[in-house]
Amino acid sequence: MAAKKLGKIGNTKVDGSFIIDGFFNWKAGTEKFRKHDESECHKEAVERLVTLPATTRDVGEMLSAGHAKEKADKRKQLLQILRSIRFLACSKCGYIIHL
Repeated sequence: MAAKKLGKIGNTKVDGSFIIDGFFNWKAGTEKFRKHDESECHKEAVERLVTLPATTRDVGEMLSAGHAKEKADKRKQLLQILRSIRFLACSKCGYIIHL
């Protein structure tokens, strides 16, 4: 229902009883569900449900094109700091942290 209101369903042949209004005719329910299951609107919705997770990326990376590069740079800096601390510890040199 919300997908139609937000314009996420592009199919113009939308069955309103399943998407907009809700389903109330329970006497012919199985027949209506079978008909809806074979409709183009339902097939499009299922296809989007299956393909959407495979085509989307991390939200942070989508918001900022440089996010992945920034993460890699920060990781390199952290590894360099850790190598320096390990070197000082192995050579038994003291080090002072200035805050």
